[in-house]
Amino acid sequence: MTAVSAPRPGWELLAGQVNQRRYEALRAYLYQGASLQQAADAAGYTRDAVASLVRDLRAGRLTVFAPPGTPGRKSAPKKDAARGRVIELRRDGLSVYEISTRLGQEGTPLGRTAVSDILREEGFGRLLRGPAPEASTSPGTCGRDTRLPAAAVTDFAALPARAHTAMAGLLLAIPDLVALDLPALAAAARYPGTRVIPAVSWLLSLLALKLTATRRVSHVDDLLADPAPALLAGLAVLPKKTALTDYSYRLSHDPSSGSSPPSTSR
Repeated sequence: MTAVSAPRPGWELLAGQVNQRRYEALRAYLYQGASLQQAADAAGYTRDAVASLVRDLRAGRLTVFAPPGTPGRKSAPKKDAARGRVIELRRDGLSVYEISTRLGQEGTPLGRTAVSDILREEGFGRLLRGPAPEASTSPGTCGRDTRLPAAAVTDFAALPARAHTAMAGLLLAIPDLVALDLPALAAAARYPGTRVIPAVSWLLSLLALKLTATRRVSHVDDLLADPAPALLAGLAVLPKKTALTDYSYRLSHDPSSGSSPPSTSR
């Protein structure tokens, strides 16, 4: 064995570890060429103990190092806390969208991605059922009777005095939008409106998705149950994902410069 200098400070933190002692004894014998007795003396084992360690290691019965962990967060407290309730709601026949909405109403919000993860981990398959009106009243469940009003300009005089929202921060953007005179900008750029929804409301609906970090237009379902996004857009309720997708595809980059009217696809 090659002589080494005296241990440096901090060695004592490793010396008492069982796996560290095993590793040192095995390394000395298997790699450094020490005899069984020399390896045993260095690690504080008997000769027979080192022989047993070597035998078990070669037979695959000894684990010296813990298996490497997977990257990323090792725990998800919100998911773990909601797991039992998610399972209960799925057994009641609720979809991912409905479960996520119900958890939010119960004061334990959990996104639909996290709900999907839990259901997949617990072995639940995809929920299949017919689109009967009574099957779902969740505003987030596509293809069902959502019982939401059609998108239209809101009647501010008919708005309730109070409304519960989890997205009140959206309304903080209104002063800046007023300062920008968004209606004039939309008119100058010749953004299209429709018979029911003016151009400004279409733009504000898309802006609501951006301000809430909603990754895709198809995820607008996540905003339909909250009044703040629709209020920002001046609508009774935001347009549904098909309408927003169609509107997005109608636009070209030209309106940004105001050089020509936006293209339309038929």
